[in-house]
Amino acid sequence: MQTILLILLSGLCLWLGWLCYRLRKNVRQLVDSLESNTAEHLDKDLIGSMAAPVDQLGIQIRDAIAEAALTSESESRQREFLEALLNEITDAIFILDSQREIRFLNEAARNLFPSEQIYQERSFLDVCRDHRIYDTLSLAEEIGAKVSENIVMRLHDSKTGRIREINLHIEAEPLHFAMNASDSGSWLLLKDVTAELETEQIRRDFVANASHELRTPLSIINGYLETMDDAEIDLNQASFRRAIRTMHKHGQRIARIVDDMLMISKLENAQNLLKVKPFDLRDSLNEMISQLMPLIEEKHARIKMDTGSREDWTLAGDRYYWDQIFFNLIENALKQNREPGLHITIRFRAENGRYLITISDDGIGIPAQDLPLIFKRFYRVQKHHSQSDVKGTGLGLSIVKRAVEAHQGEVKVDSRAGIETIFTISVPDTSIPASSNAKSDKNL
Repeated sequence: MQTILLILLSGLCLWLGWLCYRLRKNVRQLVDSLESNTAEHLDKDLIGSMAAPVDQLGIQIRDAIAEAALTSESESRQREFLEALLNEITDAIFILDSQREIRFLNEAARNLFPSEQIYQERSFLDVCRDHRIYDTLSLAEEIGAKVSENIVMRLHDSKTGRIREINLHIEAEPLHFAMNASDSGSWLLLKDVTAELETEQIRRDFVANASHELRTPLSIINGYLETMDDAEIDLNQASFRRAIRTMHKHGQRIARIVDDMLMISKLENAQNLLKVKPFDLRDSLNEMISQLMPLIEEKHARIKMDTGSREDWTLAGDRYYWDQIFFNLIENALKQNREPGLHITIRFRAENGRYLITISDDGIGIPAQDLPLIFKRFYRVQKHHSQSDVKGTGLGLSIVKRAVEAHQGEVKVDSRAGIETIFTISVPDTSIPASSNAKSDKNL
């Protein structure tokens, strides 16, 4: 009897030991699956081989892990999408934690504050190194609301090696992270508004300069008209005849200013308004020389054309604006040089798929300090004129620059005082063979 009991107890112990071993093995497999954060170790065969309680627990754990994996993948894709979207924004964006360490920044922020070190988990001040931006962030966190500020910041331009100034609009605001309501931080946006401010300043300067330029001739005309507004005055007197001629000159000046201002306005969006057709640049140049011939003869000037060995100088562009380019450059050379005998040379060259047009003269030249400014609206090199002279509008070279740029080109100037002044125009060679001109006109 005792032997039978010992055998039964031994069997029971073996069964309990095996059961304990199986349970421990099943639990270990579950633990391994949890540690790997994947359901691959919890396949159907494995779960079916587990003890019943552990089997149900394994199914639940497998489903939970699979759902967590899908959620994690979805959140990862959403984060990648949001990061890609924020990287396309041209304004610099920072997201900081409660310690003001960087959690996220977009590509524009990296370009604004370049660094060879890793940005994440670095102090924001260590990256921006501008206490004005940091103070704006501190104020937003202190009052718990959005704060805006404008500053001028000096940056080193890696392309030119020079220091440049940009105008930054700063916006900062506290935020709470959705994953942890108790966790806080802030976001910061830095927008470069330099171009907008420059455009606004140009607009204000244009209005002010235009008003000033129109006021002078109008005052002269009105002054003469008030003097003549008397029934007893004989308008046939020589003094009044001179006054009428003076008013006529200033009336023409007003008309020229208005025409030039309208042209400048059109050129602001000329790329969408150009009437592009093939034409011969030499025809445009010859016509403008013919229009200026009275002034050329008055100045006893000489004009030389050098078009090289090439016979076809066809350009696909707006002939009207090229007329203005040639007219303004030649007229500017004639009017800026009062001494007779001026020599003007116009050369056409074709290099590397571009037309190079140079208009040079051997006149008084342009002072070095004026060269960077001559394409500005209403800017004139000669600021002092005699009373008998009627000043130019100061818009001619500005029209030239914008007309050339509307044709995807550029214009430069080089001058040596008392020796020569050279304007160089470079535009894409859009010439069309003579045999295809008819077809091009049909398409246009």
